[in-house]
Amino acid sequence: MSIKLSKLRNQGKSHFESFFQNLGPLKYLFFTVIIAHLVISLLFLPVFTSDFERNLFYGRAFWEHGFEVYDMTPIDIDGNYSIGDPTSGILSYPNTTYDYPTLQLLFWAGVVLLPFPEISARWILSIFDIFNTLLIFGLLKRFRASEDDSDPLGMFETGFTLSYLLFAIPFSAVEGQSTSITIFFFLIPIALHSRNYQSSYLSIGLGFHWKYVTLLILPYLFLKDIRSRKRVGTGLLILCGVVILLSFPLLWSQFILAYFSFFGKLEHYSGQIPSNPLLLSKIYISSILSTIILILGLFYWIKPISEDRKLTIDIRGIVQRGYWIPLILLLSFLKIYSTAFPWYWMWFYSLIVILPSDERRLFTKLFAVTFAFGLVDFVHMTVGFETFFGFFV
Repeated sequence: MSIKLSKLRNQGKSHFESFFQNLGPLKYLFFTVIIAHLVISLLFLPVFTSDFERNLFYGRAFWEHGFEVYDMTPIDIDGNYSIGDPTSGILSYPNTTYDYPTLQLLFWAGVVLLPFPEISARWILSIFDIFNTLLIFGLLKRFRASEDDSDPLGMFETGFTLSYLLFAIPFSAVEGQSTSITIFFFLIPIALHSRNYQSSYLSIGLGFHWKYVTLLILPYLFLKDIRSRKRVGTGLLILCGVVILLSFPLLWSQFILAYFSFFGKLEHYSGQIPSNPLLLSKIYISSILSTIILILGLFYWIKPISEDRKLTIDIRGIVQRGYWIPLILLLSFLKIYSTAFPWYWMWFYSLIVILPSDERRLFTKLFAVTFAFGLVDFVHMTVGFETFFGFFV
């Protein structure tokens, strides 16, 4: 055991040294962004959403009501409930019960026990962002090696890695969105799979109880293990065991039914406007660009059909290109779900990482342009430009 621990420590040390060596002069930017995360979390309150305050509210309510909060509206918990959407002043979700799985509820219940939870919580989220940055770097380096390219990561990949930490500032340090932990549960199964596949499936089971969308990584793992019935079977048993174990609190409530009745009906529960600029029904530049990305993703996935006429080889080629599946599924999900906020698009960092290098670069650029237009479209669809700029005047 001590030998294994020593080996893991050495691997971790080597990984950190490689990371900082590859950054070169950019390591000062890395530390500057980390400091920005911590300072901004200390000085700024959430500006545009009430999710952070609501999560802390439910974390405190847990210690009084336990898992009964899954069957209680905010008004049931506190008759003086006054948490409102900063952009509209409307009460936030007064008619719906808590709508996240057990692991997330327990996380916020633990956070409220910390000193200065409003600051501590966002520091924890920023720490996850730092760890995610290291995971992204490690995965890029590993996949580059598997492509028989021994050269160090180029400027593009380094910039891609650091851009994650930079763009996470408004979501983690300002708004207190928990998307950094969602991305962690995307990345960690991919990172663990080649070293310990059981832990990989275990982490997806835990991620399921953080946010259900982390299940999108599962098809990727299945296709990686498709030649081993033992690995698939064992992984599925571990996944189901974790999901069932953590589901018991939910089985005593109407949580699942309430969750699916809530799906896509944000305006009914909160008065907010469905605001997904990626929807085909919303004719915006970002919706057109995201449609192009989805079509391109499907093309790259079935590309073997255009390269080989033998059907058996074609099918095998499609299966082997399983790294496209999570990205296609997430794009499809966001095309259906009427409310997809900008921080959801940060999830694509973890899915772009697993693409082959040439295609990764192309899709990184496409998503960067789409994200930029999407932010503009999002503001236009929700608060409007005049109200948005009014926050800064």
